[in-house]
Amino acid sequence: MTSVESTARERAPQLLFVDADIVARSVIANYLRECGYAVVEATSTDEAKALLARSDLDIDIVFADVDAPGEVDGFGLARWTAEHFPRVRVILSATLQRETKIAADLCGEGPLLRKPYDQAALLDQIRRLR
Repeated sequence: MTSVESTARERAPQLLFVDADIVARSVIANYLRECGYAVVEATSTDEAKALLARSDLDIDIVFADVDAPGEVDGFGLARWTAEHFPRVRVILSATLQRETKIAADLCGEGPLLRKPYDQAALLDQIRRLR
């Protein structure tokens, strides 16, 4: 194992949290920070794409609302992320049953959370992705 691989395994995952709802985003982002995770916040999928493309950020997990605003929705962001950053895992959240099914299909074996967010369930899903 190289020192870079060792360092990557030792650090907590860096999350990109995409949700237009500032209250929900702030509560969950602060909770995850208290749990030791580095969290970057985005209000839209356009902002999320720009953050993922930054070389100074090393995003491991994208957590996005399927209804996130932008040129594409959360589903489109998941597809774009898989195409451009295949090592980055994606967690999608949805409120509607139809969206839940589509998100589960997009994430493959990956997790899916329903809104409103359950903080403990989110933390459990993030830990499973490591």
